[in-house]
Amino acid sequence: MSISLPPSFNYSLPQSKVFFIGLAGGADSGKEAFCRVLIEQLQKNQVVDSSKALLLHLHDYYREPTDEDRVRIASGLYNFDHPDAFDWDLLAQVLDDLKEGNVTRFPKFDFATKKRTFEARSKGLEDPNVILLEGIFALYSQRIRELLNMKLFVDVDDDARLANRVARKVAEVNPDPIDHILTEYVRFVKPAFDDFIQPSKKWADIIIPRGLENAPAMELITSHAADLLGRHQQSNSTRPSRMNSSTVLQEMMSSTPSNASSTCPSPRPISKSAAHSETASRSSLTSSPVPRKDVLGGLTDSLYKPVPE
Repeated sequence: MSISLPPSFNYSLPQSKVFFIGLAGGADSGKEAFCRVLIEQLQKNQVVDSSKALLLHLHDYYREPTDEDRVRIASGLYNFDHPDAFDWDLLAQVLDDLKEGNVTRFPKFDFATKKRTFEARSKGLEDPNVILLEGIFALYSQRIRELLNMKLFVDVDDDARLANRVARKVAEVNPDPIDHILTEYVRFVKPAFDDFIQPSKKWADIIIPRGLENAPAMELITSHAADLLGRHQQSNSTRPSRMNSSTVLQEMMSSTPSNASSTCPSPRPISKSAAHSETASRSSLTSSPVPRKDVLGGLTDSLYKPVPE
């Protein structure tokens, strides 16, 4: 069965030789863990050296709180889950510096003191050629999206994310009371997901249901990155050493039942999200179909408010 991918699925490595991957998703959906496993897979398959991969966290780009902000923070009324809480200009500047190979300093936000410091690039890290940006609003700003070569969205159930949040918060050195965790979730976290994060899913090239549990998605992304970066997979891999994303998808679709032709008279192009749905079906017969990229296209402007560019 032949597969036709839309033109937007074809990427090209920028002249700067820096490949940017953005990973968005709701709070506590396992974005950072997914990125770290992705980096490990890229290294394992000889796509990138350990000194050439850099992981950036959007939460380090919170803007410095003003005195008025600090009063609201102390009273629990400051919303860290709103786009206005981030320093988008600083993030764009750091990404531009990395793209051009310029010397830059990385911010580090201390949640205990709510202060921001800066640190130079790690001595063990050479000029990176693969940079991952993870965060709830990684796909929110058009200015940032235009710098990304691959845009991913981890789609995890609301209840699972809330359970992860509670487990994480109560395991901290100074755990928050359960009622405080739930109040914060209802007041800030859930509305931010509904109003800003969920709508940004429409910008994703690949939607990843279940996050780290979705092994086929990880393999597809790794193979596609390997193809784009012009590297070879390890010789002992179970797949051919030179594998691109289209080949992976074709193999996944080859398991289609023989009677599929009776229900589907002729091959038709599929969207990236729909193709991913096929990969998910291999690991779970009960998994729900992945929404098309345009599934959120009908949202009203009141739900999606782009960052002023």
